[in-house]
Amino acid sequence: MHDRSDLACAQQRTERIALLNDAVRKGRDRTARIVMTSGLLAELGGETVADSLMAQARLMAALRHCTFAPDSPERDFASMDVDGIKVLMKVDLYDPGLVKFALNGSFC
Repeated sequence: MHDRSDLACAQQRTERIALLNDAVRKGRDRTARIVMTSGLLAELGGETVADSLMAQARLMAALRHCTFAPDSPERDFASMDVDGIKVLMKVDLYDPGLVKFALNGSFC
């Protein structure tokens, strides 16, 4: 059985993570690095660099306005439609050396 304070703490932590993820998605975290696969850009883009840049802009707009399922309380995973193509989005936290780690500081 969980203590009510443990549950409240877990809920606060989840909301804090969601807010950090929102900051990344909405472009408010200058340290964030957003990665898109070349295959996705090729599917959305065209033949030119300008086409690829426009595809990235459409992806970023979709990312900033996507909605989340109830089973994603940290707002770290979503599926969205961009130009008729299903796109999956995932937010992960990495240290500056690009080593994935949890918010409690432990490495995964």
